[in-house]
Amino acid sequence: MRSIADMGGMQGFGPVNRGDDDTRFKAEWEAKTFAVNILSLAAGCFNIDESRYSMENMPPLDYLATSYFEHWLYSLEDLLISKGVFTQEEYRARIAELAAKEAGHAA
Repeated sequence: MRSIADMGGMQGFGPVNRGDDDTRFKAEWEAKTFAVNILSLAAGCFNIDESRYSMENMPPLDYLATSYFEHWLYSLEDLLISKGVFTQEEYRARIAELAAKEAGHAA
């Protein structure tokens, strides 16, 4: 089964542009996302096939509008919640806590 992740060679998308290698870390969050993925894999939270499958199930329009490491982050969030490492509620609470802290309103 083909997914949006298999764009190379699909009709209408043109050639794959390799001029801008989007696999280097451009921000600290990208390196952290990569590190947490590797640590989660090593801890047995999920396997590489599950990670790839999760990325491939990202909504196509979201996939096209996001970067390489945003795909990794999507998969990481999806799998850690679906595998029960933390709940959706715990995830949302932590995101709200971090957003408040960043805005200068530490809880």
